[in-house]
Amino acid sequence: MFGPHPFAAAMSKDQIVSLIPEYLAMSQAFPYLRAGSQKDLVLAAMHTNRDLPRHVELTSVVANFICWDETGGHSRVLRAGNAALPDILATEQFHSNLFRKDASRLLGGAVKPNYSPTTKRYLHSLYAGLSSKDPVVRCAYMVAFELHAAEMIQSLSATVVETFDVEADDLEYFRVHVGGEDPAEKYYEEMTSRLIGEIVPADSSSRFFDEFGGTASSGAGICSQGFPSKAMVPRSATMAAVIVVL
Repeated sequence: MFGPHPFAAAMSKDQIVSLIPEYLAMSQAFPYLRAGSQKDLVLAAMHTNRDLPRHVELTSVVANFICWDETGGHSRVLRAGNAALPDILATEQFHSNLFRKDASRLLGGAVKPNYSPTTKRYLHSLYAGLSSKDPVVRCAYMVAFELHAAEMIQSLSATVVETFDVEADDLEYFRVHVGGEDPAEKYYEEMTSRLIGEIVPADSSSRFFDEFGGTASSGAGICSQGFPSKAMVPRSATMAAVIVVL
């Protein structure tokens, strides 16, 4: 069930050129979908005049952090503290815009997102899972998305570096995600493990894995379309943490 991400396969420059606008579209949409997915949960509470349960608070605080990170706020504050807060208006630090800049440099021209029918179907499906009122489903989609994203970025970084003969540290988008002296991956693993432990009861572990496997396969399947390797559910160190927790 687990294996290499499709982006880990060797690709030609033409294949990467066709991939980049689709990848940019997904990268651009992700933080907006994560933020918007909370809307349905609070509107449901408003409609029934009830309090928000703790499982909504848990998935929301993780989603809000990820949005903050994706839009450049986290790295700015880490570097310069609260004094950097006015600088979040420099939206060129959005991760999608870092990718756009690197891609434009590699391809020698402007790059625009391509929201193809396949990409739109995937994004609508992702939103439905992230906004599910069922906490087990919502948690499974969040965890699967983060695992797939980590594997996808790592694999694409290695393939782009090899295909275009560039240094990974020269591409800011990849440097932010997979480089640095204190990579965030181990902290994401702990955050993910704690989230699962808080939300998924022991008697729901099988249902969690069913939802997790389905959405992880869907994400990898999108990445495999038109590229050399078969879609595989992503594998990573975090996956081991998921299994341990459950």
